[in-house]
Amino acid sequence: MPKELSLYLHFPFCQRKCFYCDFNSYADKNRLIPDYLRALENEIRRFSPQHPVIRSVYFGGGTPSLIPAESLTKLLAYVRQYFGVAADAEITIEVNPGTVGIEDLIILRTGGFNRLSIGLQAVQNKILNTIGRIHTWEQFREVFGYSRECGFDNIGVDLIAGLPGQTTGDWNVSLQKVTELGPEHLSVYALQIEDGTPLAEMIERGAVELPAEEEVARMLNQAMVFLRSQGFEHYEIANYARPGYESRHNFGYWTGRDYLGFGAGASSTCYGERWVNLKDPELYAERLRAGLSVIAERETLDETKRLTEAVMLGLRVRRGLDLDWLRERFHLNLLDQAGLEIEQLAAAGLVVIRENRLALTDEGVLVSNQVLAKIMRNL
Repeated sequence: MPKELSLYLHFPFCQRKCFYCDFNSYADKNRLIPDYLRALENEIRRFSPQHPVIRSVYFGGGTPSLIPAESLTKLLAYVRQYFGVAADAEITIEVNPGTVGIEDLIILRTGGFNRLSIGLQAVQNKILNTIGRIHTWEQFREVFGYSRECGFDNIGVDLIAGLPGQTTGDWNVSLQKVTELGPEHLSVYALQIEDGTPLAEMIERGAVELPAEEEVARMLNQAMVFLRSQGFEHYEIANYARPGYESRHNFGYWTGRDYLGFGAGASSTCYGERWVNLKDPELYAERLRAGLSVIAERETLDETKRLTEAVMLGLRVRRGLDLDWLRERFHLNLLDQAGLEIEQLAAAGLVVIRENRLALTDEGVLVSNQVLAKIMRNL
């Protein structure tokens, strides 16, 4: 067991599933919540005896805030009982503005949660309705204010560029209105169309229209420029934070820290292996109740896979991939291995080498998938 870990707990329940979402979540299984919470406790007990230091805990979903706040704080206390959670650990819960009130937030804050990740996506109610969100901009703003009143001084907000009917003007208004509230963190994603989702079906039958790729690229570029002007650091491809407020939990993923995931569909990387739990929350709970394994897939992380992931994740971070560390850890000189491709990318203004770190430029961020693919095929 490593000396330090991150913990992730998955809650696959929603009041209504957003039309673009393909995460492991369900809007028709809330009756399972009591059994599911007991199952989480059972799974946690399986990994607790060695007590590594826990640097971050993340309650994600689904919609964790759909669970009664008292149950969430009880579960967090259970985590603290079985793991050595650091006194200064970052403890995050994802919140949907349509599922919490000030009483819930008070319970969460006094119960030990010190960071909120609030899903907003856009400030225009028409767009929110189109994508199946269960809240309005006004509800979000109210929940944000309540969160401050309850003592949350580390709040992240999610926005999505490229939503149906969204214009660059809409996007600018979203950026401006959200930053006026003063969050510490912003995650800015480009919409991904996933097969089998209601949104994919809506697009196929012409019920909604998406912005052109060029317009989405302009939105993402506007975010880079505007958020920096507002004091945010662009520290990862899709993430911005005020100094000192980077998501420690997600940064652990990007820098290769081992983590344990609990819950239906959760993944773990530890002991040189990666495993993924069964997705069905009912089956997950049944098997834990019976003392059986809930692991659906397991793989050993050989050096090739570790190298591939180190390069991909290292390039997502805006400070770049440490080439000296890569050479020392994997005995690989990336400039020898992929020198021609890196030279071509640099000439195109897509990557740069600073202090022996290979990093994406702003232009490279906008086409990061293509840049990463070109470098990765040489490994």
